[in-house]
Amino acid sequence: MEMNVQQIFDEVKEIEIYNDGSTVRLFPTQMGFKLVVNGFMSMLDGARQMPAFGVSLDNETRAEMNRGLWVEFDFGQKLYYSGMPFEKLLVRVVAEHTGFNIVRYNSENGYAGRCYYFDMNGNMGAFYNILTSV
Repeated sequence: MEMNVQQIFDEVKEIEIYNDGSTVRLFPTQMGFKLVVNGFMSMLDGARQMPAFGVSLDNETRAEMNRGLWVEFDFGQKLYYSGMPFEKLLVRVVAEHTGFNIVRYNSENGYAGRCYYFDMNGNMGAFYNILTSV
């Protein structure tokens, strides 16, 4: 049985935050971990899944991760959502944006392939603040 998007984030094993080339790693035993997961779940609450505008190309995504704020959720295993497999999910966080792509990572192809896209009721500002404070 396939999970819904909220159930998927109950399975996160590790979080990595990329901020202009520096990284912070969070584990479930740390308070910041729960703040990030809950913040992301709040951002998803009421968001509408839409067709993604494009696909991710591994080399371009990896290069972009050195600029701006990104968060990666590592599940430690292969999961499926909307019929597409992933081991990690990556999101670029821009405070003013009102929608976002979730980039899928698989050990076979890296960050290559179709993405998920969510249109929000508000913007990413509150989640941005959480990520920059942990």
